[in-house]
Amino acid sequence: MSGMEEKKLLVFLSHASEDKKQVRNLCKRLKASGFDPWLDEERLLPGQDWNLEIESALRASDAILLCFSSLSVVKEGYIQREYKRAMKYLEEKPEGTIYAIPVRLDGCELPLFIREKQWVDYPADYDRLAQALQIRAGETAMPKKDSKPKEKKPASQRTAPKSSAGNVFNFHGSVNVQGAMIGGDQTNYYNNNQQTINITSPAQFMDELQKLKDEIGKLKSQPNVDPATARRMDLVQTDIDDVVNEANKEKPVAERIKTTLDGAKEVMDKVGGSVGSAVNLGTALGSLAMIAMKLFGG
Repeated sequence: MSGMEEKKLLVFLSHASEDKKQVRNLCKRLKASGFDPWLDEERLLPGQDWNLEIESALRASDAILLCFSSLSVVKEGYIQREYKRAMKYLEEKPEGTIYAIPVRLDGCELPLFIREKQWVDYPADYDRLAQALQIRAGETAMPKKDSKPKEKKPASQRTAPKSSAGNVFNFHGSVNVQGAMIGGDQTNYYNNNQQTINITSPAQFMDELQKLKDEIGKLKSQPNVDPATARRMDLVQTDIDDVVNEANKEKPVAERIKTTLDGAKEVMDKVGGSVGSAVNLGTALGSLAMIAMKLFGG
């Protein structure tokens, strides 16, 4: 394709372990069709944090096949979380994007959360599935590396939506917090510096997010941080980028911003088990999540 770099479509196969045999077969067919399927038993290496690797693969995938069967739709546990995580990433895609595709492995009834999406039956409808993925591949084709990217202005230089009158969010200090308190229209951060930052606009909100991202970057580069923990913090930094992108939209969705920041906070809280100062950054993320509801919620 002229002016474009060939790239195989990365397709995540979300499935229950009970359906592994059928999904293995689906994986082989996808490879034969020129796609790049991500199947846990083929990609995960001994000693890796499987939860972290799956989360990274979900985020990186160009399309996700949600494989359902009579067994998986009633199964409790991680598979349900994985299905719903895929739907979260679907919310970040432009309307009409082919991304999360329900695949029925038998005559099961699909869960309510996915019924609005057209499904396919496997193996009967494989050709239709491949056609949908080919369309998605055309949407994700990458420009050549020597193409000159468009220059983007920093978030602080962009024109921000007008803030709602009367709401002032006070930060005592920067993002290195020791505690947080939410009350009414005011949010207080406390640290040793006792400096005050008033957040009155989305641009200021995003500046604080950038500071948090920078602090996380410094933290993960410390010599006592192991690779798995550093990768968790990579995901948090990506979450922050997602929030900034959402906040820059003409009509940002406050609930989407809050959900993403809450998820990032959970990751930092878990990291705090091995890197104590990560808890403070998690607290800051959680507090900014609450501010987002007031700032972008209308």
